Amino acid sequence: MDLIAEFQKHADECRRMARATRDLDTKLTWNRMAERWQSLVATEAARTRHRTEARPRRRQAAHGGTQESHAA
Repeated sequence: MDLIAEFQKHADECRRMARATRDLDTKLTWNRMAERWQSLVATEAARTRHRTEARPRRRQAAHGGTQESHAA
């Protein structure tokens, strides 16, 4: 499941609901909910970046990146 896409979908739906209502208090509530979902999008995007960057990177030198023979 792609959380970022799911959260973005909810934010977009809240914005659509805000545009559809005429009541200012209700519009404000929908917009606040959209902002909260958008905040979750940003949080999950940051977590995803952090997980990607935190993965150990293989270094060629550490794993004999050259094709040299180790026989002596």
